[in-house]
Amino acid sequence: MFEPIVFENKKIFAGDTQPRNIGSGIIYGADLQAGSVLASRGVAASATKAKKSVTFTGTPVATKTVKLSVNGNEVTYTIASTTLADEVAGIKAAINADNVLKNIVAATNSAGKLLIEWKEAGFAGNDMVIVVTVGDGAGVEAGAVAVETIGQSVGDELFEIVDSDSGTAALQDPVGVLLEDVKAGKSGAIAFTGEVDVAELKFAEGDSINNFLKALRKIGIFPRTVNE
Repeated sequence: MFEPIVFENKKIFAGDTQPRNIGSGIIYGADLQAGSVLASRGVAASATKAKKSVTFTGTPVATKTVKLSVNGNEVTYTIASTTLADEVAGIKAAINADNVLKNIVAATNSAGKLLIEWKEAGFAGNDMVIVVTVGDGAGVEAGAVAVETIGQSVGDELFEIVDSDSGTAALQDPVGVLLEDVKAGKSGAIAFTGEVDVAELKFAEGDSINNFLKALRKIGIFPRTVNE
């Protein structure tokens, strides 16, 4: 897995001592809470660049503005037409022409969808913060920022919540327990062995400890009932 780390918060632990095998991994797909029982998506054989997207809707109004920032570096685009795809392409061009942003990200678009990719492969790009501010009367709305691709370096391992109904066999097998709340694309502490409080464990919808108790014990994770 990963190099052992020290983790001080013992809320999920059921024993008196911290489990010996605690590492870290990148959470894939969705934000997860502490206590989530994890499966592994495998170790990256090649590096990938982080990519996020914003989808615009509506009918643009000429002369109005849209501001977009990446990690606090902002560009302002003035709308020139009423064609949504053309104006999103204009925002893309403004990003790629900016003296700061062009060195850290590359923007593309597909119709009303704007995609922003971190220029360097690896985990760091997962932290990019994109903020869109649509001016009054601009006629368009910007959707929530979505993760398209999680940045990885060779050897990084991705984890998501275990799911007994997953179509991928590996995602049906538990490998560890998340020890802290983690947003998708971020790294978190994971216990790979030890005693854990069964009341703190979290599973995919429709699953429970009954689906995974035997498998957890097999890998050295022992759910226990902790008296209040």
